[in-house]
Amino acid sequence: MMGAATAVRARVARPEPGATAVARARGGGPGLGAATSAAWALGCLLLLPGMAAGQEWPAAGQEGPTALQEKTPLTLEEALRRAGESNPAYRRALNDLELNVPERRQAWGAYLPEFSVSTGTGVNLNRQLIAVDHWGLPIENPITEWRTTTSSFQSIRGSISLFDWGARSEGMAAQGARARAREATVLSRYRSVRAGVVRAYRSAQNQQALLSVEEELLGSRLLDLETTRRRFELAGASRVDVLTAELNVQQQEQRIQQARGRLQQALLSLRTAIGDPDVGELQVTDTLPEAFDPRDLEPAKLVARALASNPALMEQEAALAVSRAQAGSARAGRWPGLGLSFSANQSTFGEEWKGAFDPFPNRSRSGGASFGISIPLFPRFDTQARVAQAEVSLANAEQTVLEARLQLEERARAQLIAVQTAYQSYLISLRSREIAQERLRLAREQFGLGLRSFTELQQDIDAAAQAQREVVSQLFALLDAQVNLEETVGEGMGAIPDGGGG
Repeated sequence: MMGAATAVRARVARPEPGATAVARARGGGPGLGAATSAAWALGCLLLLPGMAAGQEWPAAGQEGPTALQEKTPLTLEEALRRAGESNPAYRRALNDLELNVPERRQAWGAYLPEFSVSTGTGVNLNRQLIAVDHWGLPIENPITEWRTTTSSFQSIRGSISLFDWGARSEGMAAQGARARAREATVLSRYRSVRAGVVRAYRSAQNQQALLSVEEELLGSRLLDLETTRRRFELAGASRVDVLTAELNVQQQEQRIQQARGRLQQALLSLRTAIGDPDVGELQVTDTLPEAFDPRDLEPAKLVARALASNPALMEQEAALAVSRAQAGSARAGRWPGLGLSFSANQSTFGEEWKGAFDPFPNRSRSGGASFGISIPLFPRFDTQARVAQAEVSLANAEQTVLEARLQLEERARAQLIAVQTAYQSYLISLRSREIAQERLRLAREQFGLGLRSFTELQQDIDAAAQAQREVVSQLFALLDAQVNLEETVGEGMGAIPDGGGG
């Protein structure tokens, strides 16, 4: 389209005919002037493309011209694959999954005995200046030298909880619920990232399609300007008509620049949504997606699907399971606990440095085991406070899940209504485009017969162009509503391609 517009611009850029040529065209007499005007009117109908009847605008599934043909387009599937590999929000959620294994081991470890080993060596220096006699009275010590003794020791201790009224099993349940919550978070980030990439990609395609519409209209404006100048040479148009056509070209070029700026901004947003710093400059494909027909969707099935698979609701349900396990663990603190402990020790000592750093201090050995019961007779109301806090947290978690289910059902139904509304608006825009194109065709015929002014024809062209813009906008509004619905109820309706990383 830009090549055609450039060629037309070159033809239009010639010097404007002077007053002598205009006067010469007007001096041909009434018959010659009328015939010439009719001939140029017929030429106008043959030369003006763009919005004339018979020329179709890019429709869904067809490729339209773009301004960046030299770059290799990035497909939506490739964008999703890159996002699955590089998006920071999704990678953070994946990193959290690494906590599941050590926490699971920690929960299982509560059933195992606890062991500790200690070893050490020491030195003792002693000097006595005062001694006691046989009667216990202090006297001067005749021996005042320093006395040095050393020792080494080793010990092993262990303990195991035999019965704790289910506190350990509640800890296992809480750990499993936290693991499920992390998995649900990963799924939620996965859906959100993929939906965000699709939205950004469709937004870029929307701006690219609108840019194609503006470029098509520029070609029509340039040909209108060329035809108007030729009609002006033959006194078939006024100077005001020529200036109006030139103004339309300038305004259309401004719209193209604005459309290009919006396209570049949309591509930057797409790059951020992908999250890959190495993706470089982007260009999306110019094949428009097909319109989604939601007439076969049933609200009850969509709500059931959302309640069964929505990751945000799964996170809330996992948090409820954690609160339930913590409440059970707090209640278990009211009851006695049974435990077993044991220890073994060995040591050695000697004068001077004989007992220092002995790896096998076996001059003295001891050991023992004990079985005990711990009864919380009066824990200063700490247990009651913990139980009350856990039960309130559990009750709040139950209400949070109920609220999340109600909000999810509302969102699924509202998004379905939005999709259905967008689909009806898209169908209306298609019909409006047909009407606008038919009106433009008839307006051109009336203009050729002198029954419609140049200004009125330009208004008809603007109306047809706006109708085409509306078709593009409504198509992508429908696709955006489809992505929102699919993000809520789960993928599989065609808005978000399957796969793509993760």
